[in-house]
Amino acid sequence: MAWSNFEVQVNPMNKKRRIALQEEMSYHIQSWQQSGQSQKEYCQGNNLAYHTFIYWLTKFRRKQNPIEQAFIPIQMDQPVQSSVAEIEIAFPNGVRLRVSSGNIQLIGQLIRLV
Repeated sequence: MAWSNFEVQVNPMNKKRRIALQEEMSYHIQSWQQSGQSQKEYCQGNNLAYHTFIYWLTKFRRKQNPIEQAFIPIQMDQPVQSSVAEIEIAFPNGVRLRVSSGNIQLIGQLIRLV
């Protein structure tokens, strides 16, 4: 067969099928949350591939709370004196960043870099 006659046809998942799959996985995630089962137990009981379930769970969580997944709010009981205080930010990848708490703009810029 000559390469000039070779055609590759790609059948992308149509929009209706993607929407149906998204709705199905949303249903499973909500059912799992109410079930009290572990993720693996739920997947086994509902004939779902565990890695597929985790993929969709992560996708839905990121869509619902894009920033909440990365940062944890803190509360301080007493005001901090900026001349002696440092703030340490620990990122999920293990990087730790310490800066003086007096420069809030610098802290914001450093967080946006990551």
